Amino acid sequence: MRRLTIALLVMVLAHPGFAQPAGFPDRIVLKAAPSNQVAALEHGAADVLLAPPLERVDALARRYASQVHIDPAGATFALVVNTRVAPFDRLAVRKALNYAIDRNRIARLSGSSLTAQPTCQVLAPTLPGYRPYCPYTLDPSPSGSWTAPDLAKAERLVAGSGTRGNKVTLLLAGPPPGAPTLQVGRYVVSVLDRLGYQASLKVITNAPSAGLGDLSDSSKRPQIGWFTWFQDSPTPSNFIEPLLTCRSFVPRSQDNLNIAEFCSRRIDAQIAHAVALQARDPAAANELWSRIDHELVDRATWVPLYNPRTVTVLAPRVGNYKYHPFWNVLLDQLWVR
Repeated sequence: MRRLTIALLVMVLAHPGFAQPAGFPDRIVLKAAPSNQVAALEHGAADVLLAPPLERVDALARRYASQVHIDPAGATFALVVNTRVAPFDRLAVRKALNYAIDRNRIARLSGSSLTAQPTCQVLAPTLPGYRPYCPYTLDPSPSGSWTAPDLAKAERLVAGSGTRGNKVTLLLAGPPPGAPTLQVGRYVVSVLDRLGYQASLKVITNAPSAGLGDLSDSSKRPQIGWFTWFQDSPTPSNFIEPLLTCRSFVPRSQDNLNIAEFCSRRIDAQIAHAVALQARDPAAANELWSRIDHELVDRATWVPLYNPRTVTVLAPRVGNYKYHPFWNVLLDQLWVR
């Protein structure tokens, strides 16, 4: 019997009486090894390492280059700015922060630049309709890639907005797993300070397990906060409908996901049309989703920072790596020698 051992959770999947093709595992064993995952792989006690510690990713990629697989995840990490509260009720200010943020630095502060792809968009690259687009970079190009911040343009936009000197509070939900490090928050505060604002950092302590506390509640008049969104389904509508439509805004509620408090009836009509097109003409729907995504970028409803990437490390005896943008690595398709 070929057995594939994975260091992550305790679970055994077996298929008695079911003949797998030659080379594929008959049995998949998932083990919890939170403190010694890398050692388990190095010493032959595991065949697959899922989600290795971020601080070890760069070293693993150098040491086991042919065994490390890095793939895009269906998620977007961003700063959400409140389009109805000063100073971010001004488009120029929202654009200025998009220009000023060093997305590569944010990626490094998140743990590893290998696991974070800078972005200017709401949609993740795993989704139908995603087309790279980034006007908020030094020397924008047709490739749509972010390359570097443009602080000079950001400072001009702020100077013209008449908002310099305003107080700005950045909200971070904490301390659950996945929350940004304090270093990220401090860096964002430093950027706001450089643009001429009186910026400060506040860690939210009243957030319920399924909510974002003051960041979601419009009665608290939040200005800007860290926000992450992971796909529930691999569709553009799953990113845009619950987050950036008029209907998705729930006033005075910690259940509100439209933290930007953004509402455009015209964009909502495009969204409804794209949803209706999806079943009968997916290609046309995807083109429309792309235009909607790009328009949201132009309206600067968020300051998107990066799309996370998944990391999978295989032992030398494991091959046939297959990745699915929703299910991630397909464990039953791996083969072992």
